[in-house]
Amino acid sequence: MSALPHDRSACSPRVSAERRGFTLVELIVVMVLLLTVASLVAPRMASFFKGRALSGEAQRVLSLLHYARSQAAAEAVPVVVWFDPVRSVYGVEPAAGFGGLGEVRRLEFTLEPSLRVEVAVTGLELVSEQDDERLGLAADRPAIRFNPDGFPDPAAPPRVVLRQDDGGALEIALKANRLDYEIRTPDARL
Repeated sequence: MSALPHDRSACSPRVSAERRGFTLVELIVVMVLLLTVASLVAPRMASFFKGRALSGEAQRVLSLLHYARSQAAAEAVPVVVWFDPVRSVYGVEPAAGFGGLGEVRRLEFTLEPSLRVEVAVTGLELVSEQDDERLGLAADRPAIRFNPDGFPDPAAPPRVVLRQDDGGALEIALKANRLDYEIRTPDARL
């Protein structure tokens, strides 16, 4: 039987000093590089998350408008989506006098602290045919009223603008057919 040459250093648990690991200088260089990259990426990530707040709030308002529209049609009652720019809240509720009918629930939402809402008014006055009421809308806050057929009232605001502190903005505006709303940038007028 022939003996195979056996290298004892390959099996030894001891490793030479040159191959132990990273030196302190190498670790510091890597940390400096990571901090540099993080300082370059952090501002961009912050604006990304702010933009997500604006986009998310616009989606929530649009979803609320779709909910109000579907509830008005399903329950055959007028449903109002109202906005309070002073308190930075908005919500949905059945029109005054229709609260006990159907399944329409009153909901209220608060805007993110960095956002504010602006509602464009049409100049048309919301009144009944008998001119004896404002169709269940409060005089002190703008609102979008969906009629029992599910369509927005002809005097409904054409757009709701959500603005962010950093200057970003999105609007929820009536589509060209004036039957529904969509999200778009404020400069994308039809």
